[in-house]
Amino acid sequence: MNTTNTLEKNWSTLSKIVFRFTFSYFILFILLLFFALFLETPLRWFADSILNWGTDFKMESTGSGDRTFDYVRFAFNSIISFFVVTIWSFLSKKRTSYNSLQYWFKVTLRIFLCFAMILYGLAKVFKGQFADPSLELLVQNVGEMSPMGLAWTFMGHSMFYNIFTGSLEIIGGLLLLNRKTVSLGSFIILSVMINVVFMNFTYDIPVKLFSFHLVMISILLLMSDRKRFIQFFIKNENIEKLQNINYIKNKSVINIIRFLKKALITVSILIIVIQCFVHFKATEQLRSKSKLRGIWKTELFIIEKDTLAPLSTDTNRWKYFIIDYKEKAIIKLMNDTINRYSFRENIDTKEIVFKGLKGSDSQNFKYSIPNKNNLKLKGFLNGKELKIDLKKVPKTKFRLLNRGFHWINETTYNY
Repeated sequence: MNTTNTLEKNWSTLSKIVFRFTFSYFILFILLLFFALFLETPLRWFADSILNWGTDFKMESTGSGDRTFDYVRFAFNSIISFFVVTIWSFLSKKRTSYNSLQYWFKVTLRIFLCFAMILYGLAKVFKGQFADPSLELLVQNVGEMSPMGLAWTFMGHSMFYNIFTGSLEIIGGLLLLNRKTVSLGSFIILSVMINVVFMNFTYDIPVKLFSFHLVMISILLLMSDRKRFIQFFIKNENIEKLQNINYIKNKSVINIIRFLKKALITVSILIIVIQCFVHFKATEQLRSKSKLRGIWKTELFIIEKDTLAPLSTDTNRWKYFIIDYKEKAIIKLMNDTINRYSFRENIDTKEIVFKGLKGSDSQNFKYSIPNKNNLKLKGFLNGKELKIDLKKVPKTKFRLLNRGFHWINETTYNY
């Protein structure tokens, strides 16, 4: 790929081959990202016949970006790009350069990377990606957490750290809108995304493939200005002002593009500033509004008229009953086994209904709340009669939430 900002009339053979592959690969990557679901038949054939992986994989979104399907798409992308380059090189032997195509290729990468970073940034600014630690996590031992769960808890703890990291992603994306600041924006994105990639790989976060491609795109954009970047930052040499060539001649189109850029920049900055004061959390909309919401610790547990002592090896006695998210209930047993249920509440009849996530029969309980700190349950679960008295655990009990911020620390508080 020709990586200089000046227009060279004659590219070297290597530069042309590299550009052809880079162009083919990343344009196909972007297209497959949006349209791969419409290519189910050829992708399953490719996975079965070429990769010998079989066809037993799901294409529906699961929240993971590292599914078997994603690796099938990655391999398909790579092999098709190789064939495209081979054919392209054969048909374009006499072509001396790709200056115009390189410009529009960079525009495509800039637009894609800009919106990817803005979307990721907004997800952090509004805490849609990293929610506050759930009530379940508050009673979970660190050693029981998955690496990803630990990373999500760390990131979700601080509102302003989310705004800070999200703002860097948004600013990097916005700087790509102007050709004069593409190098700066690419450098900021590269710095931010390298950290993201290392978190994804070292904390087993399943967005490895996508985040790696975002890093590669930022490197490509930065490489197009590499000589001037090296001269200024490494060699400490003077650099001349770069004169950009305008490929769009229509003034009306240029004015519309400028207006859209300014509007996007203005709106993004306003969103960040307002969020610093409002502290809106997108994931809070998923939390239950029920009076039952909270962490309830079992004080008395009677099963089939037999009162069970709180033994850590018991597989029947409840340790905690947790209501956090809408229509979901969690029961943590004394041996730390966690059972998850779908959950419905009838306020009029003071009744709650449990149903196992694997489609088991519904289980009904009557409940009463003598006061805001006590809960009584009576009913049947898995065919056994239960009577349970529970006491609410205040969130202020947890050090993670009650420690707060301190300007002055006479000693470290690392517990």
